[in-house]
Order: sequence, then C-alpha cells, then structure tokens
Amino acid sequence: MIYFTSDFHFNHTQILEYEPRRKEVLGTTIAEHDENLIKRINSRAREHDTLIIVGDLGLSKFSDIKACVDKLVCRHKIMVLGNHDKLSYGQTNRLGFSWVCYETKLKIAGEYVRICHHPYRKPWYKCIFPWQYKEKDRNKRPIDTGNFLIHGHIHSGGHRDGAWRVFKRMINVGVDVSNYYPVSLNEIADLITKTKAKKTKFQKILDYLSFLCGKFAVSNIIDKETRKCVKS
Repeated sequence: MIYFTSDFHFNHTQILEYEPRRKEVLGTTIAEHDENLIKRINSRAREHDTLIIVGDLGLSKFSDIKACVDKLVCRHKIMVLGNHDKLSYGQTNRLGFSWVCYETKLKIAGEYVRICHHPYRKPWYKCIFPWQYKEKDRNKRPIDTGNFLIHGHIHSGGHRDGAWRVFKRMINVGVDVSNYYPVSLNEIADLITKTKAKKTKFQKILDYLSFLCGKFAVSNIIDKETRKCVKS
C-alpha cells in the first residue's frame, strides 16, 4: 500500500507552539512528540509499504533527523521536499530515501495527481488589491493546472489560508489534519472520486441552462415537423 503524509517537523521545538494540539496528542516535549508521531506512522505504513513524505521532514542537523527516520519501519520512502527541508539532495538520500524530488505525479482514480509540498497559489485576481491576502510564499506555490494536487504545508490553520482536508482539487495530507496518521492511497482515491461526483452551484446552473436549451431546441424541431405535417 502507498501512504502519504507531511509536516513531521522532527526536532523542531517551535512546532509545539505553532501547533498546540500536538502537545495534547503527541507530548509536551519535542522528544515525546517525535517518538509518538513515529509510532503513529509505523502503525499504518508497514515494512513493505511505500511512504511518500510531502515535505517538512525535520529541522535539525543530519544526524538528529536520521535518528528519527531510521525508526520508520517502512523500507521504501520517497521525499518530496518542502520549504523547511534544508539538507542537500545528497544528505536527504543518505537518510534512507529511495527518491528525492520537489514534485512528482501519480495516477490515482483515473486522474494524474500532482504531489507537491505547497498548495496551489491563488488566482491573480484574488491578490491584486491591498485588502486581499497575499501568500508570503506565493512564488513557491504551483500554478493550478486543473489536476488534483496532494500537498501539505498549511498545518491546522495557523496561516491566513485556513486549513482544509479537501479544498476544490487540493488534498492536504499534513499530519495536523489527519490525526497524525498517514493517509492511504485508497483514502486518496475515495476523496478524488467523491470530489469529482460533487458539482458546484455554478456547474448545476450551467447543467440546468444546458437542459433548458436542449429542451427548447427539441421543442422547436417538433414544432417545425408539426407545421410540415399540417401543410401537407
């Protein structure tokens, strides 16, 4: 099974201040936090599974982060780098990852899904006026290409963006919105299928207008045929 997760922040003491719920669930010290988070990850992503970490693995020196990664039982690990991942490609590979990248793609539920640490940037018209919130990391965020996107980065909503599990075509796999567990491929596929099945109000209006236009066109054809029959 493939699992997705993000934003561990191993050895990052300040994460307990930024995300106070972690203190309640994972422990009041960063050592307890890291240990209990690893236990939760290992309870699902087992030895022969694949674990894709979508950024922000840890903030510390190589040896400290490696000590945490070595406790993950999953052998096949892929690292999609985030804004807090400061180790070099070579160092990250030596942590035990099969592959290290900034972005990748995977076909899930019939869709080519992008996998990147940052969510999509807002459209330009939503950030041109002074009162509109502008993402401070806007240039790092990918442009919406119409694909589904698996991402992390936004945590539980301490950012102005707010937090979501699913928003439009974006699926957040950060631990803060997943109860500190990884998210399985089956769960992602189910979320994509449900999202595709939902129609926005605008889409429903367009469908209704299309239905009316079609009905009007058919009605016109029937009227024309009726008039022909009468004339004949």
